[in-house]
Amino acid sequence: MSRWWLLLLLPLLVLTLYGCTRVEQPTQPPGAAAGPGQGAGTKLVLFTYTPPDEEAVNLELIKKFEQSHPKITVELQNAPGGSQQAMTKLQTMISGQAGPDVMAIHGAFFIPMAAKGALLDIGDRVKQAGDEQDFSPAILDICRYEGKLYSLPRYTSVYSLFYNKTLFDEAKVPYPASGKSWTWDDYLKSAKALTKDTSGDGKPDQWGCVIDFWGARMYPWLWQNGGALMSEDRSQCVLDSPAATEAVQFLYDLRYKHKVAASSDNAEQNAALNAFVQGHIAMYMTGPWDIQLLRQTKNLQWDVAPLPRKQAPATLLGTENYGIWSGTKHPDEAWELFHYLLSAEAQTMMADRLEKMPSRLSVLNGAYAQTETDYNRKVFVDALSYARQAENIPEWSQVKDLIQNQLDLIWVGKTTVQAGLKKAAADVNAMLQKLRGK
Repeated sequence: MSRWWLLLLLPLLVLTLYGCTRVEQPTQPPGAAAGPGQGAGTKLVLFTYTPPDEEAVNLELIKKFEQSHPKITVELQNAPGGSQQAMTKLQTMISGQAGPDVMAIHGAFFIPMAAKGALLDIGDRVKQAGDEQDFSPAILDICRYEGKLYSLPRYTSVYSLFYNKTLFDEAKVPYPASGKSWTWDDYLKSAKALTKDTSGDGKPDQWGCVIDFWGARMYPWLWQNGGALMSEDRSQCVLDSPAATEAVQFLYDLRYKHKVAASSDNAEQNAALNAFVQGHIAMYMTGPWDIQLLRQTKNLQWDVAPLPRKQAPATLLGTENYGIWSGTKHPDEAWELFHYLLSAEAQTMMADRLEKMPSRLSVLNGAYAQTETDYNRKVFVDALSYARQAENIPEWSQVKDLIQNQLDLIWVGKTTVQAGLKKAAADVNAMLQKLRGK
């Protein structure tokens, strides 16, 4: 998952063009009719940004869709290079009036695209298909902008606590408990017992935990303590509130006071994950997207538990969405493709093949929850009852660095938690006043 903007709901955009992999059909303008010898019909373009294993599943789904819709052909454009580069490419295409008919949208980019009128309102179509009841209210809220429904998630995710069972067993530390019984104090106590100098050089080389001190990975800690990034009406940044300050101070103290958290380098996005995989970290906060990698690591015994709580349980609800371009020449056909890609069949395939967490309740509470797995998948399902969406604002691209710059200074000890958060909130609020004053 990408640094900071992974599950946040607003973008940073660098207008640089990147190439994309085109599959199955020669390049044609989006929505163009099939060429000679292909038969009359409609051609749709599907834009995604997935690794090869997911791209392969998407190609299978496209084949199934074309078999059931013989008058429609689909060209898959899969952009390499990560979500930020893909979204930059997508926005460039849309700005040039050459958008794809159906597109994958990183959650961080949904609000700006909807605000600019780039997405088709699908609310009536979703109601007519009877799909509203199959998505949780929280999921539908994430996909709305100014009361209109513009997207649906092809899958969802929640942050949870992954832990190394072998390290817990060796230290004779009980596994993290579920529900109200596992708190921040319990987390700290376990982290202390699991931090060890195994080489005898006077420095820990096994750590109780690791804290990625950026972006979306900090949100659950704020919420668990009653804090927040933005006020409820999104008018002010409240990162300097006593509750938020206490939460960030707790994370800071894990590293500097208690010395149980390994240092993490924001420049290396996978450093913490790699350390967990290598057995140097006992507890790591991540989500279903890392399970495929963990399963590839031999002799790594791991499981999943809910995040610890303070005042209340909380985690971040993230989505990877599909939307339909408002400029498509074939809205009915695009809807057919969109609807199939979000079908129970498609989501079941993604869950079975790639451990993607379904967004449809019928699949999530059905095959996904009931399938026997080698880890506690129920943790993900249960977390939806208390998961929260990121506190999105349309101006995020203009203010995100004002926050992260101060978090970085806090994490390297160049400013205090209180001073850093106070400046971050003041800088954001000044920028919002300037931007909204226009």
